[in-house]
Amino acid sequence: MAHRFSYSTVETLTGHRTLTQAEVNETSIWSFDPGGGARNLILPAEATNVGTVLFIHNSADAAEIITIQDDAAATVCTPTQAESAIVWCDGVSWFGLAGVSS
Repeated sequence: MAHRFSYSTVETLTGHRTLTQAEVNETSIWSFDPGGGARNLILPAEATNVGTVLFIHNSADAAEIITIQDDAAATVCTPTQAESAIVWCDGVSWFGLAGVSS
């Protein structure tokens, strides 16, 4: 049986965005439009996300960067326009791979 991931529709950001633990518990695939400027996307605390894997797509219509950060404001990765990132957590740190064009 195939595993099905939960996903969100494209969300247009008007400022920096923090993902809550409840959102991460429900959704594993995200798509954000930075809404005309560079935005920060802050991930929830590492201790409560052992084994969490998220797919995040930058749906920008221009050269706008999403800086994905941990809860201490350290950069995990930076997908740019039409790129995606995979981020995962080992319970101590978030790790990321970005630049996968869609």
